[in-house]
Amino acid sequence: MDGVAVTMPTCGAQQPGTQPGSFDWSLITAIVAIAGVAIPVYKAGIPVINGIIQYFSGAAPLLPGVGVVSAFAGAAAILALVAYYAFKPDGCIRSAPNGETVCISGIIQYVNATHSEAIDVLAPFAIPPLGDFDVVVASAYWSRVTQNAFWVNCSPAGGAMLRCIVKDDAACGGKIGALAGATVGAIAGIVLGYLAGLACALTGPFIVLCIILAALVAAAVTYVGAMLGGWIGQEIGSAGASSEPDSTWGSLDVGLYVTVKGNWVTDPDVGYNELLYVTDITPGMSVQPVPANGYTAADADAAQSMMGGDDCGGVVLL
Repeated sequence: MDGVAVTMPTCGAQQPGTQPGSFDWSLITAIVAIAGVAIPVYKAGIPVINGIIQYFSGAAPLLPGVGVVSAFAGAAAILALVAYYAFKPDGCIRSAPNGETVCISGIIQYVNATHSEAIDVLAPFAIPPLGDFDVVVASAYWSRVTQNAFWVNCSPAGGAMLRCIVKDDAACGGKIGALAGATVGAIAGIVLGYLAGLACALTGPFIVLCIILAALVAAAVTYVGAMLGGWIGQEIGSAGASSEPDSTWGSLDVGLYVTVKGNWVTDPDVGYNELLYVTDITPGMSVQPVPANGYTAADADAAQSMMGGDDCGGVVLL
């Protein structure tokens, strides 16, 4: 069959030499995004805040730059944190790593839930996938585990596995909402942080503490904005019908024979392993009992035969 690996994959390292390091474009993207928001906010911030202070006090502040810079630094730190996660290449704001739409089948060896209610509430901009599961692939799909990979994960029995990632329907809404909320919060935070620092400076002897207070207030307001925006975004993201992988996730278990379709990539963030970002899961028979040393390709091939094939159409998609 075209594209079928004819030799059993070697577990562990696949290519000689030093494994290349991944370049974190998320950090660069976050910095660029912060600069795009920060420069106009800073340029406009001093005259706007001066106008507010002058309206209430009758006179403009003596050192507008110090308070604004301090408040801006606090707001920018939180905005950078939110942007770093929001601009991860997970298909929400930035596209997922380039790959191919493929189909594989095999037996689930491990299921790992990564969803966290605490993160949903406290850090909606960093919501992880619902989870992932490792599939011991049938021999027809060995190439999906080895091609371009620097490392091949295997079951204890030596069955080559492909990790499949299931996204959270609410994650994208949470990230987009948090980024929007943090941007609004940053603008409000700079104003409120400056005012808090100014009030402190007018009533207290320690100007350094007042500068720190301005930064802390701005950071807190920005973070609250990110949380509120993230909560709203999650509600919007989860308002529609659950995606097929999301709705099927809860029924996955070790030993289940599955056909999985999705975006197949070589991901530098996880050691240049092959990953499958799932778009469709078709459960089949349960292969029990679970062998003490895990499943092998022979087990997956046998299950595939008993099922009369898989839902990939009998063709290895390359």
